[in-house]
Amino acid sequence: MLTNIRKVPTQMNIHSNACISTTNMVGDLAGYGTVWYHKNWISNILSFDQVCREHEVKLDSDNENKFEAKKKDGR
Repeated sequence: MLTNIRKVPTQMNIHSNACISTTNMVGDLAGYGTVWYHKNWISNILSFDQVCREHEVKLDSDNENKFEAKKKDGR
């Protein structure tokens, strides 16, 4: 889903219950912007704060505890 994957001069450390991963790669996500990328991650990491600035975000606890983001145009 990402295009223009590239190295950047900074890095991101992601802390999870399993480990700490580090990357200095980003890519462009259509309709969103630039996101961090790591070849071994199974998904893109989006900033919750940044998503909330641009979209209405809801947690659907009745449907697999997933987050849903609605664009300004309703999609």
